[in-house]
Amino acid sequence: MTRKRIVLESVLFAAAIYAGCMAFMVVQGMILTQRYVPNLEITSQYEHAQTLQSQVNFGIMEQNSGWAVVTTIGGLILAGGLYGYIRWFFTRRRKQT
Repeated sequence: MTRKRIVLESVLFAAAIYAGCMAFMVVQGMILTQRYVPNLEITSQYEHAQTLQSQVNFGIMEQNSGWAVVTTIGGLILAGGLYGYIRWFFTRRRKQT
């Protein structure tokens, strides 16, 4: 087994973990959206959409944090490196026996 193959497998493993996490969040958001039931008592109190928009906050403002990007990339590098080390260790051990 070549080092290039181990590196490629490590990168693909980290990418698969990232894709799995993203897919989980998308599915979770879809399920929460489907199960959402608006409170009709509150919405019927507002006759005009302008009043509703001025008194109720929708969503959040997300600030891009450099630390979130650094920890995500660091976690993916760590996961890929760990996978590559384990794969290399077992490949080397198999060759010795």
